[in-house]
Amino acid sequence: MIVVPIFVPAKLGIIQMRRFWPLLMVVVLLMGSSYPLDIYVDERTSAEICFTVQDQMFPKHWYNAKINAETEPLARSERQRFIAILNRTFSKYPDKVLRENLDRIYGLKKMKFYGVAFGGTNIRNTVFICDDETNPSFTDEYIEGVFHHEFSSVLKRSFPRYLNTVAWEAANSPAFIYGNGGVHAIMNGEASMLLDPEYYDKGLLTKYSQASVEEDINVFAQNLFTGNQEFWEIVDNNFRIRKKALLLISFYQKIDPKLNEDYFRRLNGRVARR
Repeated sequence: MIVVPIFVPAKLGIIQMRRFWPLLMVVVLLMGSSYPLDIYVDERTSAEICFTVQDQMFPKHWYNAKINAETEPLARSERQRFIAILNRTFSKYPDKVLRENLDRIYGLKKMKFYGVAFGGTNIRNTVFICDDETNPSFTDEYIEGVFHHEFSSVLKRSFPRYLNTVAWEAANSPAFIYGNGGVHAIMNGEASMLLDPEYYDKGLLTKYSQASVEEDINVFAQNLFTGNQEFWEIVDNNFRIRKKALLLISFYQKIDPKLNEDYFRRLNGRVARR
């Protein structure tokens, strides 16, 4: 889970609804790029993009009095931007990786658990992302980061043997002990995702990384896919962080050979030194 702070296709033909395709084309022609439908299917990856709240979209026990899952649908006026962000985000993965490991994305305005706002979560092969158009913190970069963060958990479940978590924890400073999980960190205001030098010597990137092994991995994944020169300088200048970065890159490369270190260093338009 991640705390609060598809693709606009080149041609309309790559977005399709599973049924009523002729009607969809008429609606799109009449309404332009307002994205009036509640569900789209990406022909390239077969992933559904859902914009509305659905019954039992979460496990049943998430609706009990303790967790008390609450959601609000994404504003219609925000759907075009959300799809454009996903289009750029999806382009960073081989199609096969998405097609085989991502069933759907829910784009929501708000999502609460335990009475606290969350920016994202994941269940099985489904990712949930919030995008509150009234909150300036929901930038394009933030929304993209949430996807990479949550999808890394999906992939970790799909390929449990590809990431050596024993070696991962061994890369931390000897005295470091993880916390009580992402939910606990969010509820206690300990979920900052900003890169923070205070934590580098421990082998961590952010305050939120302390929450659990899972969240630590999620934060690294998020930065592998979105990181700029600053991130790669942190990797190059901190041996514990470099060990973890290489472990995670190895994980992705086992999923698809294309996802090697050179790929990640070049991903955002700049070649980071080594």
